Amino acid sequence: MTLSDLTLPISCADARGLALVFTPALAGRLAQLHAEHGSRNCVPMPRRLTDGRLMLCADVLTEVMPGGLLYAMWQAADQAVLGQAVEVLPWAEAVALLPPEPLQV
Repeated sequence: MTLSDLTLPISCADARGLALVFTPALAGRLAQLHAEHGSRNCVPMPRRLTDGRLMLCADVLTEVMPGGLLYAMWQAADQAVLGQAVEVLPWAEAVALLPPEPLQV
């Protein structure tokens, strides 16, 4: 499933069960959009997966609606391209792709 397949707005409860997965190149474009149109009060920090892609919890989508902290960024994005480029996975499936954490002693 891609971001285009989701119906927005999405509830926070529904979004928390999903992960947004994307390439490092797209992450660079999203960082650029955030620098130009984002909010310092909401700075998404993706995690790198073992296959080199990055992921965010889909609850960030609750901030792209009117009045949200990332609304201006969402409006400035090419939503058609973004929608096809972002894969949506169940949270557990994406978490399984995270590299193992080193043990803290």
